[in-house]
Amino acid sequence: MTLTPTDRPGQLHQPDSPEQPGRPGLSAALLRRVAGFHACGLPSAQFLWCEDGRWAWVRMELRPVAGAVVSVSVRPLDGPPAGLTAREIDIISLVALGLANREISSRLGTSVRTVTTQVERLLRKLGQDSRAGLSALAVDRDLIRLPIPGGVEHRPGIRMLDLERHAATARTLATPAPRRFRSAGRDTLRIGTIAVAGAFAPDGRETAQGAALAVRDINALLHDDGRSVEHVVVHVDPLDEESVRAGLAALTAADVDAVTSSYASALSPAVFDFAADLGRTFLHTNTWTRSVDAVREDPHRYGHVFQTCPSETAYRSALLAYLRCHPAATGGEGQRRRPRLAVIELDGYGCAVTDGTFAARVHDSGWTAVSTHRVGLTVDDADALAAEVLADGPDLVVVSHLGVEAAAALQNAIVAHSPRQPTYHIYTPSVPGFARRTARGAGEGEVIWSTVTGRPDDPLGRRFSEAYARTFGTRPGRSQASAAYDQVRMLHTAFSVTGSFRPEAVDAYLRDGAYRGVNGTYLFAEPGQSSSGYPYDTADRSLSQPTLTYRLSRHGQEVINVA
Repeated sequence: MTLTPTDRPGQLHQPDSPEQPGRPGLSAALLRRVAGFHACGLPSAQFLWCEDGRWAWVRMELRPVAGAVVSVSVRPLDGPPAGLTAREIDIISLVALGLANREISSRLGTSVRTVTTQVERLLRKLGQDSRAGLSALAVDRDLIRLPIPGGVEHRPGIRMLDLERHAATARTLATPAPRRFRSAGRDTLRIGTIAVAGAFAPDGRETAQGAALAVRDINALLHDDGRSVEHVVVHVDPLDEESVRAGLAALTAADVDAVTSSYASALSPAVFDFAADLGRTFLHTNTWTRSVDAVREDPHRYGHVFQTCPSETAYRSALLAYLRCHPAATGGEGQRRRPRLAVIELDGYGCAVTDGTFAARVHDSGWTAVSTHRVGLTVDDADALAAEVLADGPDLVVVSHLGVEAAAALQNAIVAHSPRQPTYHIYTPSVPGFARRTARGAGEGEVIWSTVTGRPDDPLGRRFSEAYARTFGTRPGRSQASAAYDQVRMLHTAFSVTGSFRPEAVDAYLRDGAYRGVNGTYLFAEPGQSSSGYPYDTADRSLSQPTLTYRLSRHGQEVINVA
């Protein structure tokens, strides 16, 4: 939920009645803390809240993209957390605020000896050997509770006390932002699509056209009593804050019922925040594990967000599987040395293939990782980088998650230096522009690539590809076009079966069922609300999406088996 400030800095709207502050479940006392949080200028705060014997974790965040509102997440608890009693929470909160035992005893109305005993018990219970350790643990695990037992005093620099002091002096309460209701009398389903732009425009085109094809197919099949779909597409450069702000504002103004997206939320935190705060069902193919973790850890805020593909760990698993079955790794005892692997990967954005365990896993697969080269979204001198990588004498070069221009330039530079050099790309060749940019310099070396959400060569995949080509005059890529098509069809099914425009009903349907689309089967039964991948996440092929590996040649692309 979000709460709005007034036009005057430092103040918030006051509800019509302090006794009924306008939002069930948020008491006037808690709304005063929201006002205090806004007034003290903190970007975020998380604390324990106890009122009338009811416990909860509360998180507040300032949301400048959404108009400087405060986002509030309240997660109810059965009682005090971490196996502690209510009195132990009071004690550890006051220790963390720097109070001595005598000060604590005065606040709690008990003896100093009793407090000393309770502190010693807490040290043993939580495995700490000092008050400093208790304090650090209380801050790290958000065990400081509000209201502060015994009130606040002047101890500058402690954010919880700053929040409490501002709350105590606030003359106003926070008020929830007006809830967005869909337009009265509109019976059509309005789906928004975020298509990435800027350096990612080729993928954005695939997303927009795949979603548009789904809308066309749905509307063409409707009977008189069916629910037609309106489509709102916004093109957003996820690296440009102004572009993001304008695109998200357009979706809000269009009063969309649900949103589909590719990986814009992986590159722009503002898009992921928007997905949480919009309060409408949001489907994306942002493959980062951190997004799934956010949904799992805070379902109250992110319950409308669904990841319609597996996460990036499957990329690493697919690469290792390919290494194990590669002829260079199965040369037998007569082989003079282990085959060598070099990696070029995008630095940042949460999509690294290499980690602290990568070299050991490569070794277990029969290879040696000889070098890792991390680059940005653009490569200034592809020729120099290719020469540097090939100087290590790799038997295989991995190119991971680069943009189409950079990946194609590197592929061409590698071929120019070593025409027989095999390469393995992650994701990028799914975009049609990659093959077009490398067709003349493909060389004689094998080009392999993989994706966690891709179009297989089965009847559904072929039918989709043919319909896309007839409609847009070009063949679709292997990933985002069919993924976007599936997202729209899945949403339409959920809205139609439930017969409801309520996001809660649509979300519940998506969690409880499975949908078979072009890219595989979508099942969101796990708390993180993401699809599982076969065979690296699950052995059940019928309820998952296959992680596909392709061979790229002058004649096109074919799926190869590396399991």
